[in-house]
Amino acid sequence: MKSRITVLLGGLLLMLSCQPQDGMKGYVFHDRNIVSIEFEHQVGEAVITTVDDATGLVEVKLAVDYIDNLAAVGIKSIVAAYGSTATVQSGQTMDFTGDAPTVSVTSQAGETRTYTIEMTPFVEDFEGNYSITGSMLIGGNGADDGWGWGTMAMAAPEDKPWCWDTNGYGPTANYDNYLEIVCTGINEDGSTYGTCVHYGGVDGKHWNCIIYKLDAGLVTDVHKYYRLIPIGESTWTRNYTDNTITFTSADGLQTVCSIFEGTVVVSASHSKSFDIPDQALGFAIKGDYTWNQELIYTDYLKFGFAARYCFFMVSKVDEIPAASKVIGDEGEINIPEPGTDPDPGTDPDPEVDLSDYAGDYKVKTLGLFGGVDQNGFVNVKEKPWDWTGYTDNYHATNADKEYDNTLTITIEGAGGKLNYGAGADGEFWDYVYTNNLNSTNGLGDVTIDMSFNFGLLPHGESSFTIDPATMAITITAGDDKAEGKVYGPGSETFVSPDNAANSATLTVPSGCLAIVFKLTKYSGTDFPYQEKFYTKDIDRIVYHPYYYAMIFEKQ
Repeated sequence: MKSRITVLLGGLLLMLSCQPQDGMKGYVFHDRNIVSIEFEHQVGEAVITTVDDATGLVEVKLAVDYIDNLAAVGIKSIVAAYGSTATVQSGQTMDFTGDAPTVSVTSQAGETRTYTIEMTPFVEDFEGNYSITGSMLIGGNGADDGWGWGTMAMAAPEDKPWCWDTNGYGPTANYDNYLEIVCTGINEDGSTYGTCVHYGGVDGKHWNCIIYKLDAGLVTDVHKYYRLIPIGESTWTRNYTDNTITFTSADGLQTVCSIFEGTVVVSASHSKSFDIPDQALGFAIKGDYTWNQELIYTDYLKFGFAARYCFFMVSKVDEIPAASKVIGDEGEINIPEPGTDPDPGTDPDPEVDLSDYAGDYKVKTLGLFGGVDQNGFVNVKEKPWDWTGYTDNYHATNADKEYDNTLTITIEGAGGKLNYGAGADGEFWDYVYTNNLNSTNGLGDVTIDMSFNFGLLPHGESSFTIDPATMAITITAGDDKAEGKVYGPGSETFVSPDNAANSATLTVPSGCLAIVFKLTKYSGTDFPYQEKFYTKDIDRIVYHPYYYAMIFEKQ
């Protein structure tokens, strides 16, 4: 009986909340608004705007192809302000064949506002033909904080070639695929539905959704994360209330996405975003975010287990080429033996052609690996509190000046010339570490010039020699000399010289190169090392810095 009493009381309170209270008795209401209105075959909610005291506007979309008589469109419901009366009621009809119809609402006080009903014929803009042109994956542990820890990642999967099959069924197999979307009806709630055919393109290939970590002999099937648009025929439903599209495969599996355009901001606090060329179907993924210290910094874990989002870039086309209307398949999925390459015919170490590195570049990111008990590379500008010019966590510091710098490489035999220039701002980073958070971390007012590490690449012109076998580089400018190593696209693991259990994986994206310098520890006497520095940024940057990776993107 207790639950019944609770329900009755709840209903009574709701009724009282909708009625004038004792203190309102005798009050004459002036409200004359349309609160809501819904027509038969309406798609989405009506947009109701009060223009002025006497006029208003109601904007609705109707699926006219499904309406038998536009001269008598049924009004499913209309709600007007308390105490007011409207010129139409639920269950009546409205004529949309002539001038825009109107609805007048009169308040208790006798004041009237007339709403014009502006109807737009609904067209399902999702219907059409699409080419799949690219994709973007986001994954990792630690959510937003993970960007600073190095445990989150965002990448086009083709920029991580070591993770996928190289036999034609990796992620790029999708990039000649097509979607044929047809709208076949509309539900009573205004949602639309139809069919989808996902073609495999001329080659008939689809991504096989297998991820590898070959150096550890690990292989995982990630269909549950990335088989998001069913191969071949499926159905879809578009919900205009929450702006989602649900695909249902032939065997009943469902995936939900939304349509994105423009720029997707993944993390505002860490300046993580990407641009969508035309449109994208974005899927939220429920991954496994169990913390695995051994794999936490690897692409294998970030994209193979801790998956978070997948975006497929799509572009509408007038017609799908006949040769591309091949359903296709994922090929024969062969799991390689541990430690082997999924495509053993590919030479993993082709001879380096230094001329490939010639050209103009721009700084893409600056990574630092350091700290006795810390893993992973961190993006320098994602530690704004460690540099001069700091105001808060959301504004640029002096370190950001380095991120628009340019590098021109000229190859002359086994060496050549470098020209490292300031970018559009005309300035370089001052390379000074500053503990801007002393009031909260109590580490002291520490300011140290770290140009002996972060300023190793000479400003302006310099010359270099390089060993094509090891890609070890020696850079000379006057009496100054710096030694490092050049890395092309791919992945390289660096181990801490102070703690063999700690490591960092450097990922160089496609179209980029990295110059990595081995760093030296601060040896000054002004700020001797203290135990409280352990695990703090000051330990990573000043007292135990290991490697500094300057990644440049070819222009």
